[in-house]
Amino acid sequence: MSTVLGCEQPRLFTLPLRELTPETSLGFEATEWIEKHLFPLLPWQRWWLVHALELRPDGTLRFRTLITLIARQNGKSRLMQALTLWMIFTGRAKLALGAAQSLDVAREAWTGAVDLAQDDDDLRMDIARVRMANGEQELRLASGARYKITAATRSAGRGLSVDLLNLDELREHRDWLAWGALSKTTTARPQAITAAFSNAGDDDSVVLNSLRDGALAAIEDPETRVFLAEWSAPDGCELDDVEAIRQANPGLGHIIDIDSIHAARLVDPPAVYRTETLCQRVAAMDGAIDLAAWTDSGDIGTLDGVRDRVCLGLDVSPDLQHVTLVAAALLDDGRVRAEVVAAWSSTEDARYELDELLDRIKPRAVGWLPGGPAAALAADLRGRRGLTEIKSADVGAICQGLAEFVSARRVLHSNDPLLTAQVQGASKLYSGDGWRFTRKGVGHVDGVYALSAAVHLARTLPAPRERPRLILPRAS
Repeated sequence: MSTVLGCEQPRLFTLPLRELTPETSLGFEATEWIEKHLFPLLPWQRWWLVHALELRPDGTLRFRTLITLIARQNGKSRLMQALTLWMIFTGRAKLALGAAQSLDVAREAWTGAVDLAQDDDDLRMDIARVRMANGEQELRLASGARYKITAATRSAGRGLSVDLLNLDELREHRDWLAWGALSKTTTARPQAITAAFSNAGDDDSVVLNSLRDGALAAIEDPETRVFLAEWSAPDGCELDDVEAIRQANPGLGHIIDIDSIHAARLVDPPAVYRTETLCQRVAAMDGAIDLAAWTDSGDIGTLDGVRDRVCLGLDVSPDLQHVTLVAAALLDDGRVRAEVVAAWSSTEDARYELDELLDRIKPRAVGWLPGGPAAALAADLRGRRGLTEIKSADVGAICQGLAEFVSARRVLHSNDPLLTAQVQGASKLYSGDGWRFTRKGVGHVDGVYALSAAVHLARTLPAPRERPRLILPRAS
């Protein structure tokens, strides 16, 4: 096992009101009970229990909602099982409800908890019934306390009054329907807890992102009832940064090792690795462009020295609410420099200014994609000198070509915020063995298409011929 240990304390967390002791946190009681009856806790799990179960001066629980973000395979499921069993066996919860994106996932956690309880002689004596029927799984104790499970749907939990609600992989909630149904089950219980555990998500993880942002804003607020603990790598870190890996993986050196993480880095796409292993939010899980390579290629510069080589790319968003014009030119070292020339919020605005821009820039070529939304400008573009129509059959090639060239760090750019935002949000739309750019969430990718066209033309057009020089004989 690796000697590299994960960080016990999360990188981001809600600050306690006072020193945490057995008098100010139920976490110490929970830790002692769990390690007596279930299993030895990892250091980060002990930290979580002590901080998440903080008490207010009146002896009630400080937090009603617990938001925990942590990379995969670090022991969060075991902690959820332990928390559930502690609460129902000690009488702190009459009903615990576990919910996940599917009933199969919720059943895995429930089955593991039942096995833990049945493996302990003292706990086994308190079990009245274990109901295994599909869709009706229930662990019932002699005291009447129960642990049930459900899939996270818009009807989940209705009619129940819950003391502990466990939500696994909150990042999979793509709308508020399941949260709206499940979160209301705890309203009537004065000491109820909603414990949401998740890896980082993407832009479509609307519930997780909203709850995390709210908790982060209240991280120092003594009145907050929401607890945040986030084990994550800092934004923008290198994929192989060991310190960043430690911050996202508190189970490192205990239940996972650094070699397995390095192995994942070699096979996972960067966006997948960042969210699964580094617990970083990404714009899209199936990101089309290597964001680390894009960031590394930021370079404040201009196209002044290569104006005679400039090619333009133009594209329009599917909703016709955005148009982008990008310039690119091949440099002497084989790299391409690109920059946004103009962006418009409608095709009408673009039509009004486009002719003047093209006449002023005098590009060697203008690439556009008439098979897509840019066809709205067909009447304005066709017939212009230097116009290059990129056929639908070639769109995948220029998209994949841009991605490869960016990954090789051969596309220099000036960190234009519009273009960077679109690069971050671009994901892959597969067709056969290839793919093209798409955007699954809100936003546009017309700028990325325009960039692809401009870079493609800059790389493939022949270099301009130099005018022959007239050499006159030297006067004698």
